[in-house]
Amino acid sequence: MTLLQTLHELQEIDQEWVEKGRLYQTVRRQIADQSNLQAMRDAQTQREEEQTATRNSLRDIELEMEGLQERLRQTDSELYSGRISSPRELEALRQDAEVLRQRISRLEEQALDTMSRIDALQEATESGRQALRDYEAWWAGEHEALVTRYRELHARLQALQRRRDEIRAALGRAELALYDELRAKKGGIALAPMKEGTCQTCRVTVPSHKIRMVHSGESVVTCEGCGRILFEEMH
Repeated sequence: MTLLQTLHELQEIDQEWVEKGRLYQTVRRQIADQSNLQAMRDAQTQREEEQTATRNSLRDIELEMEGLQERLRQTDSELYSGRISSPRELEALRQDAEVLRQRISRLEEQALDTMSRIDALQEATESGRQALRDYEAWWAGEHEALVTRYRELHARLQALQRRRDEIRAALGRAELALYDELRAKKGGIALAPMKEGTCQTCRVTVPSHKIRMVHSGESVVTCEGCGRILFEEMH
């Protein structure tokens, strides 16, 4: 392998390293990010808690109604028993009974509204439970696929690193320093392909003596336009 071929391989490895490294970090974040799943679980917990609280509220209403209905029965029984003859006491009992009936009527309406709310919550809870089960099943498969991809990327990055270390160890200090400098200055691309005497990156014509040097593959030649190291593009 010529010097320029070696530098070209190093550039390809570095480019793949950057690409795979970004993807690797993305996959890592995706594996760790369970915010959607947690949000769905939290929402389902909230629905279930609201449903339980609403059922408890209905039981409280029903218990209060039972107590008021018992008081109303006692009041009506006393009112119509014939044991009380005082008009004032009878009127007081009638007023008590009316107050109880009004309170019971309001509680009945409240109970109906609460039961309607429970029905709606029941439907929402069951729907949410199914949606959560579906999402958990999907996430299990997605998580498995992400872990597999993560391991593949990790293995590939390790292989790239090993090959990168081998290539850098084989290159001369001057060539490596120039490559690193250009890579830092040129957006990660230190080399430019030359085809038919023209730099394919900036389209500047390469002088004939430089063309011969590039053809040899053993000399580092930079483009007079973009400043990158030239290598011969293979057909």
